[in-house]
Amino acid sequence: MKFKEFWKRYSYGIVRIFVDQIAIAIFAAAVAFGTATKYMNLTVGSSFFSVFFLLFMVAELTFRTGVEDREKIALGRFEKNNLTGLYMGLLANIPNFVLAVIYAVFSHIDSLQNVAGLANVIMKLIYGEYLGILTLEVGGTKLGLMPVSFFLMIIPPVITAFLGYFLGANGIITPKPSKKDME
Repeated sequence: MKFKEFWKRYSYGIVRIFVDQIAIAIFAAAVAFGTATKYMNLTVGSSFFSVFFLLFMVAELTFRTGVEDREKIALGRFEKNNLTGLYMGLLANIPNFVLAVIYAVFSHIDSLQNVAGLANVIMKLIYGEYLGILTLEVGGTKLGLMPVSFFLMIIPPVITAFLGYFLGANGIITPKPSKKDME
């Protein structure tokens, strides 16, 4: 399948993954800021909850897409591609990847520290689910200051998109029929 056809068929899901990420990030950031001063354990806990909620939303969306595609594949409308969910997850995370690269590269160039700082702030806004987790320290350095952290944050939604689509498209998990389907 060519990219243009792929984008036409799955653009709603791809954009929806990114929009859901931002919507959950706003909620998670509000919770993180509200609990940050007094209850650090609560901030980290709410961050994990927010990340799991994001992953659930991604899995649910790609699972439904996989189920719809399974029906179309059974009717012979198009060929099955188990990597569709992976591609959806990767395309939805292009802005995150670009910002992570900008931060990783520019944080090592003294004259571009302001650009790196701006990329860091934007990443934290887009990935507000991880704000509590980014406050944790590894080796005396906060995760929010380590460029590798921003690359690692991209991996869970991409894997979840792959698994959600794979499970739906292959019928490994079948959805419960609705009342409308039973009539």
